[in-house]
Amino acid sequence: MEFIDREREQRRLRSALASAAPAFIVLYGRRRLGKSTLIRKVLGEQDVYYEAALSEPATQIALLARAIATVYEGFDGPVYPGWEEIILAFSRRCADNATLVLDEFPYMVTGDPSLPSALQRIVDRRVQGGEGLRCNIVICGSSQRMMQSLIKGTEPLYGRSDEEFCLKPIRLPHWRKAMDLDAASLIEEYSVWGGVPQYWTQREKYASLGEAVDALVLDEHGLLYNEPSRLFMDDAPDIAPYASIMTAIGSGRHRYSDIAGAVGKSTADLFKPISNLTEMAFLRKEVPFGESEKKTKKTLYQIDDPFMAFYYKFVEPYKSAIAIGRAGIVKRMLEQSFHDHVGGVWERVCQIAVTGNELMGHTWREARRWWGKAPIREEGRKTPVGYEDLEFDVVAEAQDDSNTILVGECKWTAADYADRLLDKLKRKVSLAPFAEGRHVVYALFLREQPLSKADCDIFLPEDVIRELPL
Repeated sequence: MEFIDREREQRRLRSALASAAPAFIVLYGRRRLGKSTLIRKVLGEQDVYYEAALSEPATQIALLARAIATVYEGFDGPVYPGWEEIILAFSRRCADNATLVLDEFPYMVTGDPSLPSALQRIVDRRVQGGEGLRCNIVICGSSQRMMQSLIKGTEPLYGRSDEEFCLKPIRLPHWRKAMDLDAASLIEEYSVWGGVPQYWTQREKYASLGEAVDALVLDEHGLLYNEPSRLFMDDAPDIAPYASIMTAIGSGRHRYSDIAGAVGKSTADLFKPISNLTEMAFLRKEVPFGESEKKTKKTLYQIDDPFMAFYYKFVEPYKSAIAIGRAGIVKRMLEQSFHDHVGGVWERVCQIAVTGNELMGHTWREARRWWGKAPIREEGRKTPVGYEDLEFDVVAEAQDDSNTILVGECKWTAADYADRLLDKLKRKVSLAPFAEGRHVVYALFLREQPLSKADCDIFLPEDVIRELPL
């Protein structure tokens, strides 16, 4: 697969590395996002790239010396007693404005916790004069939490970086440009692979989505069969709480108390791992439209990564069956429920397409779901005669007019009658407390061209992908 997106990151990296003053750059993000590929694309012939592994500091330093010697002959001749000595030796020997990349930096810190302090002293030579520093330094890592902790306020490297990149999965519109798929098929594929380049690279080896899922995810020897565990191990010595929380949410438990009950822990015990999973963008907090995140008691937790959501719905709960060769059971269940999974991803994609976008004459604030009980009233009675459970897929308030809201329905089903869908939506809105006294703009987000027209805007997959931010 060709290298896609990352144009902005490449421009910023090249600009920082071309500066007259030496630059210190921090880049991190989960595995398989293309961090190393991105870095290598901006390096020149006089630059040095070193990828660390888990080994003793003396071994790491010797391997770094060898990597430097491939560009600067004889550099591995001397024995360097520590990190400070070898990096400063490179600074003295290298070409002007050369770059030294230390990839998988957390492995180096695990072997020698004093390394950040040594690097601080090296980087500070940029402004302290004396011997000075002649080279750029880039540190990179897949342990998101460790890399973030290295640049926090109490740590030696705080405030030293010239650029900090937290690499995120590639957004859906870029996959539209790279893959030869119609819009609906692209969203179905995205609901499995998400925005991770390496997953798509592996997917390309197979003739169909089904074949790729069978080989990569539903086979105990598949490349992605144990992928979540590998990702968690980058950030925590004990991954059991992470895996248990994700399994609980994948099986439909979204409230804090329900997750705690499924995991068998107190809510206090779950605070740190849930916070960490949210910080790493594997989870997101969801609150109903119009309610404060701090005050509401309706907070839900959703798996925010398509691949992880797929995995914890269709793979993790059935590993015992897969292990004894009963993957066929899982495949049949997947065939029955896959459209429901895609529908959840579609709903989130539509919310993102609306958020901050100018559509239907307004620019919209953050789009969210709304769920709750709506009172049912009868004429002449002050008290409700009952309550109805309601849910809305997309609700957003206009930035220029708080009295105007967008309410949308998302459907990932076969073609339906748009006028009928709109009538149902209008009936629900007539009961919704958040819509009382407001002007409502209606929208339908549909997988297929509807069987009838409706007096509202209709967005198909091609339309939604076009409206997504790049």
